Amino acid sequence: MMETRRLLAVTELDHLADLPGPHPGGTGAQGHALDRVLATLSGERFLDRYWGRDCYQDTGEPDRFHHLLPWDELNRLLDGHRAWPLRMQVAKAGRSLPPSSYVEPIPGRGTGREPVLRVGGVKLHARLREGATLVFGSVDEAVPAVRDLAEALEHDLSAEVFVNLYASWGEVGAFDPHWDDHDGLILQIYGRKEWQLFGVGRPVPLPGDEPLNECPPVPSRQFELREGEALYVPRGHWHAVRPVGGTTVHLTFGFRRPVVEDFLKWVAERQRRHPEARFDLPLTGWDDETAVRLSTLRDRIGALLTEDGLRRYVAERDAHAQARPRHALPYAASGDFPPDAVVVLAAPRPVALHEDGSRCVIVSAGKRYDFDAVCAPLLRRLLERTPWRLDELVRDDDGGGPSSEESRELVAELLRHGLLRLGPTSQPLPAGASDRKGR
Repeated sequence: MMETRRLLAVTELDHLADLPGPHPGGTGAQGHALDRVLATLSGERFLDRYWGRDCYQDTGEPDRFHHLLPWDELNRLLDGHRAWPLRMQVAKAGRSLPPSSYVEPIPGRGTGREPVLRVGGVKLHARLREGATLVFGSVDEAVPAVRDLAEALEHDLSAEVFVNLYASWGEVGAFDPHWDDHDGLILQIYGRKEWQLFGVGRPVPLPGDEPLNECPPVPSRQFELREGEALYVPRGHWHAVRPVGGTTVHLTFGFRRPVVEDFLKWVAERQRRHPEARFDLPLTGWDDETAVRLSTLRDRIGALLTEDGLRRYVAERDAHAQARPRHALPYAASGDFPPDAVVVLAAPRPVALHEDGSRCVIVSAGKRYDFDAVCAPLLRRLLERTPWRLDELVRDDDGGGPSSEESRELVAELLRHGLLRLGPTSQPLPAGASDRKGR
């Protein structure tokens, strides 16, 4: 019996590893994730004209976001929710209501320990009828369709993405006029809300910054954001939001991107490996030895404050980004995946296939994957980021590539490490579906 070749070695990525340039911004066969959200402007045009610069309102069909948050999904979320203080709040007229006004202890539990809380249906509904707004943080962790879109946006924009839900039935705003330290993309799922935009309050703010000025008394723009419309608000822009009666629900996708300060911290951190950055400072006065050390550091820092240094920083940042957890029980625990299972690349950021003679390398989610060069055709299929049926993906390669048995074991190992995950549909794709989607 022929011995199975060892096709893959996986190692943890050194935090200060030098990586080969940035990963390409390929978006796969489905196009840019922004094209799933914007109806009147392409994602590419939006990035060129508005991203990080100015507000943008997008129109569309009223029901185009309903699939993200069906009412059954929201009700399920609240029915099973333990009211974690950092996850959920109910707010009205600029203040958060005390949790006791909408949560209750679970009877018969918590004796002699911290009480276990849940959302009280009667209490919560009363607060909502009184005009309060339900705010559910990080809803992308709990609602599959929202999570899928958040993952796609994070991949294509190379940004940290989180999603908050806002639901209300009154005419009282939840918060006073404010600006945020992150960009926001608002999707109006149901109903409508009044928005007021006042212009820039703090240019390119960072977390913890205080306002430079007070909110202007008169908005520069005032309009209703209607069902099926989207609004982009860059960080630092004053805005106020008010429901206008009836049912209104929107999702805010928050984006945090690296800033120049992050790049500078990366440059400084990389000096720790050099002795010149580790010596004590001569607090009694300047000396020639210190001057030589600082001159050496200045040269090293200058070499990193370049286009090449920025590319290396981006590559390292993307390589260490972690994917959201995805569970695939019972298969993930048993390690036995059915032949009609659907798999898809799970990398949270764009990845590149670096080929070097007898080996090829992928770096993702803090791990380095070293493959035998014969795996390159299979890897190129996976990097398309389209779902593949397992039996289609691992078929025998007559051109000297891995056998079906080797490919199956390779895919199983990639599933165990999290580079692959089970696909987004519970229904297996028909044979050849991956080929059609990729084209």
